[in-house]
Amino acid sequence: MPQPLKVIIEERKEKAIENLSTCYAKDRLPLEEYERLVEYINKIESERELIVVEKIVAEYGGKETPEKPVYDDDDDMPDYYSSHFQNSTANSNLTLLSTRTFSGPLKSGSQFVSILGSCHVKVRKSDLSKKRIVLDAVSILGDCVISVESGIRVSNRAVALLGAVWTDHKVDEKASDEDPEIVISGSALLGNITVKLLKQ
Repeated sequence: MPQPLKVIIEERKEKAIENLSTCYAKDRLPLEEYERLVEYINKIESERELIVVEKIVAEYGGKETPEKPVYDDDDDMPDYYSSHFQNSTANSNLTLLSTRTFSGPLKSGSQFVSILGSCHVKVRKSDLSKKRIVLDAVSILGDCVISVESGIRVSNRAVALLGAVWTDHKVDEKASDEDPEIVISGSALLGNITVKLLKQ
């Protein structure tokens, strides 16, 4: 007889914690995020939540992690789904059941994931190493707010899945074709991705 779904979920939860512990032992994520993820995994009751966590564990170098894409200034935008949960611990930033603010130099391919939390990303011209930077924003039952300095163009290509993706019209009004550009990919699943001007 097939095992009850509850038993299968418990086994997968144990496996996810085991893989996460391996990632932590290899110094692929900080203790604070490790403890938050373990706490969250232990509270999971549905397969839907478990799938999300398994992808996050994969992001930190768990099994079956996809190769990290390389973004160049002249490259086409990567496929929406292939950009999710990449194996890039250096450029991945997770906000889980908390509020976090990120600022400073940005590399193309940086990822910001908010799960049941609030992620704030502050972007200034001096933070951009290239004329065109690609960011991946994922908001699951949370908020991801990207505040950009006046004079930065934004192309918001994130997809709303029972969520909301919104860019303040003032962002485009304050930028010209000669200004650096940020391209935002990703998704808002029962969450929000918002782009607005950075208040000086």
